[in-house]
Amino acid sequence: MSNVTAVYLPNEGILTEAEYMCIGVYLVVLGALSVLFNIFVIIVLVKGNPNYHAVHNILLLNISVSDLLLSAVAYPLWASTTFYYRWIWSDAWCTFSAFWCFTLAQNDMNTLAAISMCRYIIVCKPQYEYYLMKPRSKYVILVAIWSHSLLHTTAPLFGWSSYKQEAFGTSCSIDWTGHSASVITYNCIITLTCYGVHLFIFTYCYYFIIQELKAVASTPLNDQIVSVEKVRWYHRVSTSLAVTMVKTSLAMIAVFLIAWTPYAIVSIYSMFSNGLHPWTLVIPTMLAKSSTLLNPTVCALLSCKFRKAAMRLFSRKNKVKPIVDECQLQEFKHSSTSSGVRICEQGQNERIQYRGNLAHNDVFIGDMTISLPLDYNIV
Repeated sequence: MSNVTAVYLPNEGILTEAEYMCIGVYLVVLGALSVLFNIFVIIVLVKGNPNYHAVHNILLLNISVSDLLLSAVAYPLWASTTFYYRWIWSDAWCTFSAFWCFTLAQNDMNTLAAISMCRYIIVCKPQYEYYLMKPRSKYVILVAIWSHSLLHTTAPLFGWSSYKQEAFGTSCSIDWTGHSASVITYNCIITLTCYGVHLFIFTYCYYFIIQELKAVASTPLNDQIVSVEKVRWYHRVSTSLAVTMVKTSLAMIAVFLIAWTPYAIVSIYSMFSNGLHPWTLVIPTMLAKSSTLLNPTVCALLSCKFRKAAMRLFSRKNKVKPIVDECQLQEFKHSSTSSGVRICEQGQNERIQYRGNLAHNDVFIGDMTISLPLDYNIV
């Protein structure tokens, strides 16, 4: 008998009954919360009209639907087997649950990477935002996300590596413990393309987003004549810092690292060693499963637009005012010519006014004031 079989064969008392019960309760609670919360997020995104960028809205919806499908289908399988202390379903169900989980989890990671790239373009490369505004852009991005997921998750179904029971015998995943060339090459490739590449994208995009927000927030509009478009961009970027962009960016990186880094490290180590303590294998797996609850929490609840949309949707008295997206231009009478554009006023209705010599579509329109809502950021 090989070392791998001796260590990873289920039903050999890897965990105690009490430990299996704790894991089962954790999965039931996590699954129920994930289902309820993702349904809530989907309702708000569909019915609440949070006024996101079209691409950003569809990406958040994609994450929530993916997490809902994962929670509703996979968690009952995992929890039921955990309470029996072993895998009680057939090998076909084991393969299906592993494929289902890997596909939807990879879809989540791809979507988070797409969100970070869209935010990077909007904040750091606004000249390319035009491509995101095209009606077909969101569908192209979704096709790319799902294609990348299925490209990696269907390979074990056709003989490149395989899906098998995990070490503690109550759920299934990729074969991280095999020593064949097929298993090792597949595991190395998915570790690089499904974790390493995403980590690089997050780090690169959010580092420059935060740097741009900090720089723009402290830089005045000093040109003698400033275009309305530049004022809008400046306002969006500067108020993003004041609202939630930095906090959201750091939170998304933290959630990704917490959920997937321990799992990636232990999985890589399992490829070359079989001496890990059972709980060293269990804890990273449970952390990875928590992503179904953490993802919508960070992407949705940390957004002021989502919170306002939820309040509007569920408020009985409709006290929450709609978010104003259109800017208002009004001429400043009896005002002296100003050098550059400066903030004139921050009103109680969450609007900021910028006053100065403005131009619109390269046409000088005079000493004007542009009034923009505080939550004008679209990401």
